[in-house]
Amino acid sequence: MENQITCTEIYESALAMIGERCAAQNADYAERAPYLLAAFCGEAGGIDRLYRKAKGCGEQPEFGAVMIELASHFPLSSRFFGPASLYLAAMLVLDEDEELSDRLYGRYCDAMSAICSEVGATEKIIDVYQY
Repeated sequence: MENQITCTEIYESALAMIGERCAAQNADYAERAPYLLAAFCGEAGGIDRLYRKAKGCGEQPEFGAVMIELASHFPLSSRFFGPASLYLAAMLVLDEDEELSDRLYGRYCDAMSAICSEVGATEKIIDVYQY
């Protein structure tokens, strides 16, 4: 089953996390969000591919390495919705509210760690001692 979440939904979730209500009134955030989402997807893409393999999901669709339009579908698994929202929120307020940004980024790191633990080991363990 393909992901039906849009990048706009992630953007709106991020705005809610930072206390912004109206997406239309945030021209600066709306301008930066497509680039930040592409950065997130670039960083998390490898983990998403492992997650898809572990869960038996389909292939990861291609996405822009520099920019992902807000109107487009989120290219990673829906499991990455939360971490993407946290990352985007943290990056949007980085210059304005460093303390809030740090808290959100910490939550993003925790969320990504949880996903990594769901994936588990991907390499075969080799017994080099042969006992």
